[in-house]
This record gives sequence, structure tokens and C-alpha cells, in this order.
Amino acid sequence: MEDEDFDALYLDLMQEFLADAKPVQWLATVCTMNYDGNGALVDWIIKQPPLEPAVAKALYWYLQPAYYQHYASEDKVPAVNRTGWHQIQALHQRFARGDLAAPSIGWDPRNDLASPTGNPKHPGYDWTAEAVPAKEAAWTIPPIMFEPVPGEQIDIYAYCDDNGWDEGMPPHVQEELNSAIEDESDSDADIDD
Repeated sequence: MEDEDFDALYLDLMQEFLADAKPVQWLATVCTMNYDGNGALVDWIIKQPPLEPAVAKALYWYLQPAYYQHYASEDKVPAVNRTGWHQIQALHQRFARGDLAAPSIGWDPRNDLASPTGNPKHPGYDWTAEAVPAKEAAWTIPPIMFEPVPGEQIDIYAYCDDNGWDEGMPPHVQEELNSAIEDESDSDADIDD
């Protein structure tokens, strides 16, 4: 299977799944997916009306805004990273406009349970520690992005482990992708015979 075909199938399967998914499943996706080459899914998620603050905020921090703080404007960002710049700006704008669904779950950028630390006093990763100090940054991360989203803080690490998720995908998506790859391999083997 060609990379483009695999990517298109993955995108279709994830969009179909997320269209009816629960907020915890959206959060599991953004906290555990592989971000390399996954810009189309990230763009799609950012544009969805049911995007909740917990998911949007997690996505924002997983896109690593601290990297972009070194660049004063889009034209200064290396071309290969401009998609990330746009995504971070789009998420900030949704927060600024209040253009997010009502929250049903919480998420704390200072205590991300999807990235356990092993420290019982502070069990989750602190994304905010990555922020570049104001005196060294070309722009500052908006204060709202540092605030926790109130509500139940879901242990996404445990959720994914308990439900068989891998790299931001529920088992049925993984199975369909694996099946498509196997079907392609079988077709190639038939051609070679």
C-alpha cells in the first residue's frame, strides 16, 4: 500500500470514528497519536464544532508551542514547520473567541496524566514548563492556555491501556489499517506468482 493511500485511509477511519466519539476518546487521540505527518487529522480536529476545551488545550500543548515562541511571525518559521504555526494560532483563536463546545471533561497542562511522571505528588507531565520565558520569547503563550480546564481529569494513559489503544487509535481502526495492509500484501504476492 502506498503511503498516500495508507494516510488517506487512516484519515477517513479516524474522522469516521471521531464524528461519533466521546470526549474522552477525542482526548485519547490527541494525547497519544503520532504527530509526525499527521497534519491533516490535526487540521480536521481543530475545525470541528464539538471540540471541547480539554481536547483543544491538550492539542495545543502537544503541538509544542514553546518551539514557535522563538519566531516573531509566520514568515520567520522554517517552511517545514509552518503548518504547526497555523495550527497553534487556530487553537488560540478558538479559545479567544470562546468558539469551543461546553466542557464535559477536564485537562490540566501542568499535570497531563497521559504522560505519567512516576511521581505520586505530581503524577502527570507539566507542559507549561516548556514555555519560553517572556524575556527570551518572540511572543508569549496566552495566559488562558496555562489554566486547567475544570472537570474530571481523565487518566488517558490508563484509558488507552485498558481499551487497547495504540498511537491514538482505537483497536478497530488499527485492525482495519492492518487488514488493508495485509490485503495489499496478498494482492502483491498474487501478482508475483
